[in-house]
Amino acid sequence: MATQVLTGPSLGLASVGAPVVHRYLRDDGEDWSMWFHARDSGIDANLASSALGTGRVHKASSKDGLVWVPDEGLGVNGCALDVNTDEWWGFDAAHLGLGDVRLGQPDKVLTAGGVYTAYFFGGTYESKPAALYDGAGLTSGGDAADAEVAGATLRIGIALSQNGINWSRLEGEHPSGASLDVGRAGEYDALMVGWPNVVNHHEQVYRMYYGTFDAPRQRYVVALATSPDGFKWDKLGQVFAGSSGRTAEDEDANAFDAKGVCRVHVRKLSDSKSGKVLETDAYTMVYEGHGADGRHCLGLATSPDGIAWAVANGGLPILEPSGEAWEGTRVGSPRIVEMGDGTVRLYYTGTAADGTSSIGAAVASVSDLTKWTRL
Repeated sequence: MATQVLTGPSLGLASVGAPVVHRYLRDDGEDWSMWFHARDSGIDANLASSALGTGRVHKASSKDGLVWVPDEGLGVNGCALDVNTDEWWGFDAAHLGLGDVRLGQPDKVLTAGGVYTAYFFGGTYESKPAALYDGAGLTSGGDAADAEVAGATLRIGIALSQNGINWSRLEGEHPSGASLDVGRAGEYDALMVGWPNVVNHHEQVYRMYYGTFDAPRQRYVVALATSPDGFKWDKLGQVFAGSSGRTAEDEDANAFDAKGVCRVHVRKLSDSKSGKVLETDAYTMVYEGHGADGRHCLGLATSPDGIAWAVANGGLPILEPSGEAWEGTRVGSPRIVEMGDGTVRLYYTGTAADGTSSIGAAVASVSDLTKWTRL
């Protein structure tokens, strides 16, 4: 039986998802931190956030990564990062979604002087024609020609914290305060930019893998932006669209990711004994694939340079919905954590038929990420 490690009702929330998990080693044991976004009754149900599960960002702590205790923040329902109620024009005035949280030191060491950086995304109450988002899974599918969807124009922002609970937004260059804006009309990311995952590629070279919906191709794709400092970003374009999405000609309607890829976790995995990266500059991506039938599964891809990606496992998913009610239709938002014993733990979001979501966990050998056992 697949078991959730965190549910919305346990925290008085409607839904939780998009876990970002850090494991820290101390002299007296382990400390775990999880940031996640959650939807509650105070978030407008008519927004695209109902489909995305977004709302506010929360934090929880654990000693083993399985039993979690919420950390009380200063926002609504104890959230750590709330919607921007001070600036109605802000890109995140209606709802928030979590992408990534980074610490200024290696993940395996936690010191009192650390500064956390959160990369998140948000939406406003702005409405756009629903026809633009056909295939994106964000609308109710109404037949009205003038139907609109609100809150689907997503932009990416940055916040800083000294304790991981209380956050201050960093004002970006866009008038809305965003650090990464949508593209111009007709471009692949003109509708939204969200779900950022930030990787320190080399010294003074940061990479942000972010998700967007390419309206002309009617599929989700992953794009790349780079930065010398992690704050100011330049876009490089699309880098990954799934097992059948390299070009419009090779798209496969039967593939588990036929409608594209959105939420990803990219990192360099280490050998459990030596601690060295398994292959020089080798990257591993666990990604959420969107199926044409509405199911979401997790896939695996690898890259020698983080730009050119090859789908692994023969183009088959590495984790599918288990059939349990809480993850009956979708598994997504992957986050992997190395355990230091030759295994890797995977945290992911499971979605039920009614749209509510919870967080689950699975484990695999670091040498074979195609075979996962749910915890």
